[in-house]
Amino acid sequence: MTKKIRIITPHTTPRPTKLDELAGLDNFIDVTFSQVGLDTGPASIESAFDDALSAVGVVSRAIEAQNEGIDAVIIDCMGDPGLDAAREAVSIPVLGPGETGMHMAAMLGHKFSVVTILDRVCPILENHAKIYGVQDKLASVRPIDIAVNDIAHNETLLIEKLTEQSLLALTQDKASVILLGCTGFLGISEKLSAALQDAGYPAPVLNPLRTAVMTAFGLISLGLTQSSIAWPPPSPKAIKGFTIPKLVS
Repeated sequence: MTKKIRIITPHTTPRPTKLDELAGLDNFIDVTFSQVGLDTGPASIESAFDDALSAVGVVSRAIEAQNEGIDAVIIDCMGDPGLDAAREAVSIPVLGPGETGMHMAAMLGHKFSVVTILDRVCPILENHAKIYGVQDKLASVRPIDIAVNDIAHNETLLIEKLTEQSLLALTQDKASVILLGCTGFLGISEKLSAALQDAGYPAPVLNPLRTAVMTAFGLISLGLTQSSIAWPPPSPKAIKGFTIPKLVS
């Protein structure tokens, strides 16, 4: 039976080409993808403030997905906004590219580095590595100093900056794996991998969104989801000021 995975983009900026990042995966697995954004919230995710503003929308979209018969949802951001709340709200698997990518990167080398957008994001990802239990495997988090909504404007510059910081991570920080630190780095992982290979550093480069999607498919196929002991459903109570869908399935 075909599995259905929903990508929840946790901001209000349209991303019409987002599903292009998953092109070809359905050639190997029986799956269909869909993607939704938020009607309210920030234009992009670049801070803890943005994370907080997007969380209610993420939870609402996760509930809608389960009500529509979706098998798993992916939060389309390395900051994993609303991840814990969404896991409490629904029983289908909810994955964040940050958590999934860090654990996968930790398996593929002795140390990994995250190459991300802005310097202000680095402490957030470093803290997530602690929360996710991979702090000892994290070599560094390096920024390229390009904002989320600017990364699509100059691909040549983007690859140059990613290559520069990745090489510093591999040579100075002693990383052996590179994890892309933004799901907005569309169509970049293979090009960065080739650039590092050409420079003499054949390090794995992880695409966080594709990694999360394939992990989600594995969980669905194994009949697994997050533990309701770890993330118990929220207690019923009055909620003012928010319109949140009711879970019907």
